[in-house]
Amino acid sequence: MTVSAEQQWFSRHSEGWFWYEQIAEPETDENEANDPNERHQPLTTAWIRNNIGLYLDKAIDLPSRENVSNYLYLDRLIKEKAERFAYVGKQIIESDPMLDENVRRPISPAAAKIKDDMANKAREIILRKVARIAGLVFYYKGSCRLCHIEARTVKLLSMEYDFELIPISTDGQLIPAFPNSRTERSPPASLNIATYPALFLMQPPDNIVLIRQGSTSLTALTERIVDVAYQQGWINESEYQKTRITNEVWSGSLLPENINLFNKGKTQ
Repeated sequence: MTVSAEQQWFSRHSEGWFWYEQIAEPETDENEANDPNERHQPLTTAWIRNNIGLYLDKAIDLPSRENVSNYLYLDRLIKEKAERFAYVGKQIIESDPMLDENVRRPISPAAAKIKDDMANKAREIILRKVARIAGLVFYYKGSCRLCHIEARTVKLLSMEYDFELIPISTDGQLIPAFPNSRTERSPPASLNIATYPALFLMQPPDNIVLIRQGSTSLTALTERIVDVAYQQGWINESEYQKTRITNEVWSGSLLPENINLFNKGKTQ
């Protein structure tokens, strides 16, 4: 469009919104998209971004029919551009598995429930596998109310997945759930225990890994144990991915040249 196109557009409201659609837009090379002169081309996105505030200010300060109408037409143009962008974007997303969220996680509630059940089942298998490799070490203070609450969660975790559990009191007071607790008033400084309770995984003879300090839920503990198992190399990538409720679409090996970022989806 020429500079006069701006004036023409604002002066032809009565002809309806789509009159300007008949004007063929000049073909431009994608490499010129960042041309600083683009902001001077009337009704382009760059021009609108730099000028809409001026039209709004004028409509508010001098709310004549013409000034307000000009702003509203410009606002409608923005919405029309946004709708076109959203429409094309939707088409691209639905046709490209790299972008489609439904590929990462099913959108259908029924399918999502099946995905969750599969992940939970895979997580249970891994937890039982980890229980054969490592045990739980639970540091607590008998005077700590949160420790009493977490003790029930940790005990349920050990019973549910057959973890060997070693409860240790650091103040000499025992929690009723663990009457056979050891007493260790000075835990190893290497454990960096900042708060109680503190739960660790211990792989004999001397590999001990923090699970969580403070009180948390059973679900959070199971997810954390699976993460630790993967980080420690106790399970492989395939086993770990099966526990995820979303599918891994983008990977570390995905390079820009593999997705052809700046050459695919050219404007026709």
